[in-house]
Amino acid sequence: MADDQFDLRGARVWVAGARGMVGSAVVRRLTDEPIGELITASSDDVDLTRQTDTEAFVAAARPDVAIIAAAKVGGIHANRSAPAQHLYANLMIAANCIEAATRAGARKVVMLGSSCIYPRD
Repeated sequence: MADDQFDLRGARVWVAGARGMVGSAVVRRLTDEPIGELITASSDDVDLTRQTDTEAFVAAARPDVAIIAAAKVGGIHANRSAPAQHLYANLMIAANCIEAATRAGARKVVMLGSSCIYPRD
């Protein structure tokens, strides 16, 4: 392995947003890696927009690696109808996950982001 690659062997890996499009692809890819444990939770299990809920979940899970692919999504209509609410929720998810992973001692945090571009007409 090259010196600049992070070794996942035996690591406890948390994928936030594991049921979404990007997160589920990450989970499928991790099945080919020699990780120690894959940690996932649905939005029914933990509300990542709430700091205390996120920190309690992550403190209990103790991930070595956090891969953050969680987001509030809803399509064109939802984004146009409530853009500030989507932005706020996504900022809270990102901030809470990063802070919780850092406090829990994660050795690596990977934040995945995306954007949507719709045709004008």
